[in-house]
Amino acid sequence: MKKLVCTLLLITLLASPVSYGAERRVLKLGLLTKLNTTEEEFSESWRKTFAPRNEDLEVIVRFYDSLTAMQMAMNAGEITQMVLPEAAAHYLMNQNSEYESTLLLRSKNPYGLAFGFREDSETLRDKFNEALTILRDSWKLAALEGVYIALPRNDPEPVKFEHFDGAETIKIAITGDLPPIDFIAADGTPAGFNTAVLAEVGNILRMNIELVNVEAGARTAALASGRADVVFWYEVNRDSEQQYDAPAGVILSTPYYEWNNFLHVKKAWKTQNTSSNWDVKKSIWDLFLSNF
Repeated sequence: MKKLVCTLLLITLLASPVSYGAERRVLKLGLLTKLNTTEEEFSESWRKTFAPRNEDLEVIVRFYDSLTAMQMAMNAGEITQMVLPEAAAHYLMNQNSEYESTLLLRSKNPYGLAFGFREDSETLRDKFNEALTILRDSWKLAALEGVYIALPRNDPEPVKFEHFDGAETIKIAITGDLPPIDFIAADGTPAGFNTAVLAEVGNILRMNIELVNVEAGARTAALASGRADVVFWYEVNRDSEQQYDAPAGVILSTPYYEWNNFLHVKKAWKTQNTSSNWDVKKSIWDLFLSNF
């Protein structure tokens, strides 16, 4: 019951100008690396967009090149929480009982994922856009999202790619850092939504698909070096003039997946305050900011 009260009153407390015991709190957040900004610049943008108006709360954002690195940083206490798209957060919590959500953030503008290409690959980008239009209009894209993202399986099966004799082969970089959207199994095998979508695109375009595994922080490097012709995802905000994840020299497809909610994920709170002198405000702070 106490935890329920904490959850219901959390936003009210954080938005309140009244400090708790004049104690300044620091919230260290981990996010997957944004490739067109710095931690400092993005921290300022995040505070303006999402942070509560509370002078006693300082928000610091740290970037990590992979989901594994970010999880290790949270386990080591370098960050307090991870901020992830809602689908990825739910997947991690379903897989790991030691994780729990503490805050849901709703964006007024939709965020999305789009394919990324070198700026000299407009023709290929346009072909991908045409394929995405076909997948949307046929409801195949919605069906794949329903199967692999809305109701993710614990271990999605790899999708077989068709081979077209004499056709062009394109190399596509995937990361495995946004499961179940971009998923790579523990044995290194790509599977799930990413392979399903790319298999459909390959079939429509009559192109052979070769997957290249890279960390999220190496997406643009793989594209620029020619190691990959396409990057499976860049995070985009369609209503924003500045794209924090897609640097100059990268052109984007239309988004193939969108969301409005982000979740804060932290290590589960393992202690409970059973004192008869239980302090509501302090317990809310502890639930939200504690590492354990």
